[in-house]
Amino acid sequence: MHDDHFLVIEAAQSWADGYDYNNWLPWNNSGKPSGHSWFYVGLHFFLLKALNFIGLDDPQGKMVVVRFLHAIYSMGVIVFGYRIARRLGSEKDAIRVAWLLALMWFIPSSSVRNLVEWVCVVPLLLSSLYLIKAEQEGNRQRHFILSGVFAGIAMSIRFQSLFFLAGTGLYLLYRGKIKGGLLLATGFVMAFFITQGADLIFYHRPFVEVTEYIQYNLLNATTYFDRPWYQYLLTVGGMLIPPVSIFLIIGYCKAWKKALVIILPSLVFFLFHSWFPNKQERFILPFIPFFIIAGTIGWGMIREGKLMSKAELFSWRFFWVLNTAGLLVLSTTYSKRSMTEAMYYLYQQPDFNNFIMEVSHRDSPQWPPQFYSGKWNQAFCIYKEYPTERFITYIRQHPSEYPHYILFFQEDHVWNRIAKFKKVTGAELTFVHKATPSWFDALLHWLNPRNKNEPVYIFKIAEK
Repeated sequence: MHDDHFLVIEAAQSWADGYDYNNWLPWNNSGKPSGHSWFYVGLHFFLLKALNFIGLDDPQGKMVVVRFLHAIYSMGVIVFGYRIARRLGSEKDAIRVAWLLALMWFIPSSSVRNLVEWVCVVPLLLSSLYLIKAEQEGNRQRHFILSGVFAGIAMSIRFQSLFFLAGTGLYLLYRGKIKGGLLLATGFVMAFFITQGADLIFYHRPFVEVTEYIQYNLLNATTYFDRPWYQYLLTVGGMLIPPVSIFLIIGYCKAWKKALVIILPSLVFFLFHSWFPNKQERFILPFIPFFIIAGTIGWGMIREGKLMSKAELFSWRFFWVLNTAGLLVLSTTYSKRSMTEAMYYLYQQPDFNNFIMEVSHRDSPQWPPQFYSGKWNQAFCIYKEYPTERFITYIRQHPSEYPHYILFFQEDHVWNRIAKFKKVTGAELTFVHKATPSWFDALLHWLNPRNKNEPVYIFKIAEK
């Protein structure tokens, strides 16, 4: 979950500390936009600035506050999901939706993280809820406008939320609600314009970042991943645990008429992401709550007045057993523990000034969560394209920047790498700490070595 820190927390905290870690600010990037919305990151900037002001400097303490606020905020997914299901289906459907949204194995963990793909869900649900209210309560103009406002907020958090809005537009066109559509569009434009106001401040013209974001993604559609069109069918089917996920797929199709107001927007969103080559699991997260709501309503229509068969009863029991196991594991797991603890160890050292990351056995550099170190120095990284010799050349010209600590990542030939660093630099190293991954991190690394969850060996470099 790279975005959890590096695209939100790292940027916001560095700004709060008077730095620009990612060089997003236009005066540090030759006036070139970064392609990221400032709204969600900006909210964190003000929060972290306030925590600095009251004297809460400890990075772990700050993250407790951030996670707790997200936990409270994410309760909206359950509340608004329940209200939508109650308006479109039965009380029984709504209660089941609430339980699924509260206890689905991956939702609590996702809910407290800085993932724009999940944070945008609350305003998306509110947008749908107000649209439903507008239809059920006599086409109230206020509800259409509020639906648009929350759609604009959702898009300011996650730009791809635009495809929910596109589906909503198709729905209103199908229903012949032209006036309602214009009111909704008015609310959307106002909200999106205000939340993207930083573009006017920094670039003196609107919507610069969203334009850059679109251009970047079009140019890099296959740069990161190029997966088949059916990838998200498998993702959704697996994440929601078959055979219950199959029940929900059938229910989603069955409810098309009764719940079209949420099916059409979510389906447009799903189809776009299925077509676009770059597919990562978190991209489809905004679809999940709408799928659960519509699928549960549709399955309730199919099951209405019928007793649950032994096969269906077994399926639900199997679902809850497996789901509970996943829920307990994921919700109590300390992910990326070794990297976090390594940085936090440095934060606690009074002589910490900067550090070296040693991954000389790798082709690419290491990305540590420097937020937990409390400093924003440009740390050195030794890898295949930047060997120890280049570091020595640089440090001889800038001796005041000589770091006090070096971190050796991963156990692959680690003692040979330590010996080589000593030999090339002539430095004296003292082992001070080993940051170990959690058991779950270690399991993920064993299953797929691309998950860089490995031990970190920290050595202190003797001053010369």
